[in-house]
Amino acid sequence: MTQGGHEAHPDLSLAWRERNGRDALRATGWTETELAELKGPDGGALNRRLALLTSEALQGGGEPACSPDTVRGPGRLLRSPPGSSLPLVAGRFEVEAGAVWFMPRFPFVAGMGYALLVYPSSAGDNASAGGARQSPRAWTIQRPAVDATPVARVVAIYPDVDEVPVNLLKFYVHFSEPMSEGRAQRAVSVCRDDTGEPIDGVFVPMDPELWDGARQRLTLLLDPARIKHGLVPNMEVGYPLMEGVPFRLQLGPEFRDARGRPLAAGAERRYAVGPEVRERVDPARWSLTAPAAGTLHALRVEFDRPLDHALLQRCLGIRDPEGAPVAGKGTTGPNEKSWQFEPESAWAEGRHRLRVERQLEDLAGNSPLRIFDRDMTEPDDGPDPSDLLALDFTCAAG
Repeated sequence: MTQGGHEAHPDLSLAWRERNGRDALRATGWTETELAELKGPDGGALNRRLALLTSEALQGGGEPACSPDTVRGPGRLLRSPPGSSLPLVAGRFEVEAGAVWFMPRFPFVAGMGYALLVYPSSAGDNASAGGARQSPRAWTIQRPAVDATPVARVVAIYPDVDEVPVNLLKFYVHFSEPMSEGRAQRAVSVCRDDTGEPIDGVFVPMDPELWDGARQRLTLLLDPARIKHGLVPNMEVGYPLMEGVPFRLQLGPEFRDARGRPLAAGAERRYAVGPEVRERVDPARWSLTAPAAGTLHALRVEFDRPLDHALLQRCLGIRDPEGAPVAGKGTTGPNEKSWQFEPESAWAEGRHRLRVERQLEDLAGNSPLRIFDRDMTEPDDGPDPSDLLALDFTCAAG
């Protein structure tokens, strides 16, 4: 640590330890004065003066979240070449029991190297005041390796359609195993299917990445600023995709599973690009096939367009004639253009209701509430959709 302009502490020691039932990184070797400075009266010194990155990310060049980079060895001074920001390891620093601890948001990756950056105390002061940030020192540590035999695979890519609208909002990638984060920017690419030419700037950078709770589904969000009419990026460069120009979404083996192993193989999916879709989701356009009372036959719902695969899993529900939820399983049909619901118990006789959550979207992000790709310079003049969010159907006796 730096005090009064002196160099950062040369004697830090990093070790993997369990804390509160979780793997954590412990840094020891600080003086009591240094620990007191890090804790600070405002509680912000830890985040201003410490950063954790993967060694791999640092070797890629750039600046880690406004911090200098390029590891030169344990405890040695780092220099700050220009470059794009690099993602920090998600988590939090804490001071306790004479040590600084880093608690990761997601488990550390086996076999991965990590670098702790420590900035001089004056660096944090200058940065907070808008001045130039001084170079930090770095200490590195390696996670123990495990069996590196690849087992994780890409099992599905959504939308599951042949053609997407030019104002497509997102992709979903499903993996067979829990995955580690921080690799999508390097592992995901888009290119023209006719020429192989790369298409740059398709996705909005995500830090952290958009994983589900099990870390087996990754959401890739196309740049909304290039999709929404009236925003500068849309007016200057247009949609990320090009109507009439087919493309390939490519997923490289740079992904790592939660144990640090690479994908068993890359994956890709081809799409054609059709016209923009700029209208609200309207359940009144759907077609329902009601089952007979006393049966376990499925309720079938046909949509007027493909809908968002992930949102379909939670935005539709059934109520019985008494208004109580009907227990059962809903599944999405081919091309996300249909949905069926199989009840756990036989259908009761009478009128039922299909309830639609307002968050449900189509492939372009349009919902029953609003058009996603609306002109941001104009008011949202859509109707009140409250009368469009439920559809009734009758289960009649056979």
